[in-house]
Amino acid sequence: MTQAGMGSVGRWRLWCGHRPFLAGLLLGLGGLELICVSWAGLGFLQFTGIAGASSWALGALLVAAGATTWWNPALRHFAGVLAGVLSLVSLIAANVGGLLVGFLLTAVGSALALAWVPPSASPASAEQ
Repeated sequence: MTQAGMGSVGRWRLWCGHRPFLAGLLLGLGGLELICVSWAGLGFLQFTGIAGASSWALGALLVAAGATTWWNPALRHFAGVLAGVLSLVSLIAANVGGLLVGFLLTAVGSALALAWVPPSASPASAEQ
């Protein structure tokens, strides 16, 4: 069956199956969490100054790394290493990694990006 003959669910599964989808999703969510924690500011914590600016910058770079894993899976190693380093930097520079939630999301997302292997072209070639 050609891609044109598939339903929208079939095309979605095909698209997700040929890229590190979960890795990109976790990287994007972790980056957005860093931005949102800095933007919302909790009553007992003030996220202004260097910590606030770092949260915005790191969050934006992590969202970009997540988008890179989706739109260009060949760059998943670069995006995964970048996200891993940025997640560690967020522990120090961005309010303990967005109160640890952003750090955990991006650390797991970067590990998944590095571990993802593209599917083989055909099942017959995998057996040989």
